[in-house]
Amino acid sequence: MRIPFTFALLTAFALAGCSGGGSGVPSNPNPGSGGSTPSSMDAAQSGTLSVTDPIEQGSLESDILNGSMSSTSGHLRVSMASGACNNGVERTVTVVSANQTNYDVKFFYDAACTELGREVQSNVVTSGAGETITRNATNYNLSGTVLTTRATTYAITGTPASGNFTQSLVSALTIGTSGNPAAQVERTDTFATTTPGSGTVTGSSGRVANPAGFASSYGHNAALSGVTWSVDGSGNVTFSGARNGELFKGPFLGLTLATAAPFTVSGGSEIGGSTINGSVVFDVNGNLTSVSLTGTFLHGDTLNVTSSGSPLAINGTIATSGGTTVATFTVDQFGDGVITYANGSQGLIYDWHVVR
Repeated sequence: MRIPFTFALLTAFALAGCSGGGSGVPSNPNPGSGGSTPSSMDAAQSGTLSVTDPIEQGSLESDILNGSMSSTSGHLRVSMASGACNNGVERTVTVVSANQTNYDVKFFYDAACTELGREVQSNVVTSGAGETITRNATNYNLSGTVLTTRATTYAITGTPASGNFTQSLVSALTIGTSGNPAAQVERTDTFATTTPGSGTVTGSSGRVANPAGFASSYGHNAALSGVTWSVDGSGNVTFSGARNGELFKGPFLGLTLATAAPFTVSGGSEIGGSTINGSVVFDVNGNLTSVSLTGTFLHGDTLNVTSSGSPLAINGTIATSGGTTVATFTVDQFGDGVITYANGSQGLIYDWHVVR
């Protein structure tokens, strides 16, 4: 089930837009000028971008490892009746042909599956020793309004069933009916099996976020370091390890990603580095069930993210090297929630990206 607080957030911002502010975007606590010295807003934006990278990776890749979005995987141990409601989740699997399968997974705000919160539709086509996947994930508020749409395409070589494959993906996140991407992601990862049901991951990624109402866009690229994966008998997927990256800032909508590893961000300036360590866990349906991440970034600033409760809430704190809080955030298991800056103003996080 989903936490319904995103509906209240969306309503609050809609009301703010009618109160004379024009855009409904909360005031920027410290937007900076795009220069070389990171501001507190730079710290909040780039810190969120770097610490959510492991979570976003897991949300896009766990379904391939456990077989719930891969027609060839043998790791999946738990199945659900097609189209049946199971504690707020409905899964429908349609076999189109011998080499094509469609997956439709719906996540609801309630256990009876009456209030749709998220729908993930995936088309998987196998060809020789590989497959391609087209995946669309749409998040809704309680009134049925579209919050975000994330379109992702995967190109996979190797066999996910063996745990030995290389995957490249391109993903774009849009808000509501906007034509401009609020975030873009590209990554290539190679999975290798070391023991049955577990192994290693090597790879790199690039991300760009374009938060509405700000003069700047933010970017992040990172390389995995000592990352491992495991799938248990229930289909739960755990990713553990570290990633080291670089952080960038540029004009709004002015950053671009290279189309191949190491996914260099261009169009702006590097403002610092980042190192993130910890683990994330997803269940057989792709629900995030546990987060424990820490890190440092920019010039000694710190990051700490933990999870608790049911439905799950993910709480993060971004602080200076001296321990002064720059921002805190709370999101649900799909990365939708609110970020609160040190001066008390707030912004929205949708699908693991600060969007306004």
